Amino acid sequence: MSRRARRPAASRTLLVVVAAALALASVLALRWSGGRPAPSATGPASATGPAASGTVPPGGTRVAEGTADEVHWSFTGARSVAFDWRGTASEVRFGRTPAYGGTAAGRAPDPVPPSSPGPFREALLDGLEPGTTYHYSIGGQPDRTFTTAPTGPFRFDVEADIGDSATYPAVAEVQRMIAADRPAFVIASGDLSYANDHGPEAVDRHFNDVMAWSRDAAYMPAWGNHEWDSGGDDLRNYKGRFAIANAAASPGAPGLGCCGEDWGWFDAGGVRFLSYPEPYRGAWKAWEVQARRVMAAAQADPAVRFIVTYGHRPAYSTGHHPGDEDLAAILDRLGDAYPKYKLNLNGHSHDYERFSPIHGVTHLTVTGGGASLENGWTANDPRTAFRAMHLVYGRFEVGRDALRFEAVCGPPLPAQDRDCRPGSVLDSAVIGAPRA
Repeated sequence: MSRRARRPAASRTLLVVVAAALALASVLALRWSGGRPAPSATGPASATGPAASGTVPPGGTRVAEGTADEVHWSFTGARSVAFDWRGTASEVRFGRTPAYGGTAAGRAPDPVPPSSPGPFREALLDGLEPGTTYHYSIGGQPDRTFTTAPTGPFRFDVEADIGDSATYPAVAEVQRMIAADRPAFVIASGDLSYANDHGPEAVDRHFNDVMAWSRDAAYMPAWGNHEWDSGGDDLRNYKGRFAIANAAASPGAPGLGCCGEDWGWFDAGGVRFLSYPEPYRGAWKAWEVQARRVMAAAQADPAVRFIVTYGHRPAYSTGHHPGDEDLAAILDRLGDAYPKYKLNLNGHSHDYERFSPIHGVTHLTVTGGGASLENGWTANDPRTAFRAMHLVYGRFEVGRDALRFEAVCGPPLPAQDRDCRPGSVLDSAVIGAPRA
């Protein structure tokens, strides 16, 4: 009985080397695909629906790692959001579970913010389900979640005149308090960073300070005077960091950052929110014409129960900055024309003030983002229902039949005219839906 001849030693050595190489390649492939079998070259572009703005890389789910700070996101529609960040990370991975399945590419925004070298990135995620929570990761960073625009009851917060924590230490505490509220979104009614006073670094510090909540709640801004009306800062630092929902341009807007994204509107849980622009030449008159169309559509839509406006300048105020008569006339006319229009939110005067309804609209000055208070009141108005010289931010609970508002006491500052415990409710109101 013959035996198979033994292979030469050199051949045996070659086989061992080849086998080891194949084993190593298998391990690397498994690690490259995140521990899961690699999907097909036409893998999913969206977690649940149509293709997102960006696709899964052909041939696998390789994670494009990189740095990312100043992370925030905004609603751009019922089925879409936009993420913005600074850093080398090139994509957002997202999906209904931490397995993700969708990828959106981050691209250079237009305009590019000049506050620092960046690089700055913006990624648009669409084809999403309304009122739905998704997992996401930017540049391979730890998993977090975002939720598309609400479809039922929800909470939102409002602040203005914010700044950065290196300049105004109260900013950090206010942002932590807002984060603890777990709002669906935060309206920031202008004067976001005060970089025109404190240098371009203040813009970057601001967007890192608000990361206390901006990775989990949508950041919905309006522009204030400190974003554009003096040297040292301009609207490129803000328009280049947001994709505004249903964005519109205003006449007279500054050339730097022109043209577009001067105001916009979005829907959330039966409420239509419209921002209004700064008082550029002709801007408010043009806004009224366009706002009437947006409000008329909301008034005729049975799914919309409230209309809310927000912007930086006050129509009514007894604080350091008086109310603007032109803006007041516009909002009064809109209040008379559209019964669902019930609330206006503004900043500018560094105080808290709530007015009784004027032409059906409750006006709230809520500017407790953390910047310094302004000294004293400049007038009295019998329509003022409550006012306080104190840092105060707003918390809203939105239901089908009412907007329930709480003025939340912020940290103390030297110029305040009353004491309250941070986190306590200083004032409250209920705004009912109009009768059918």
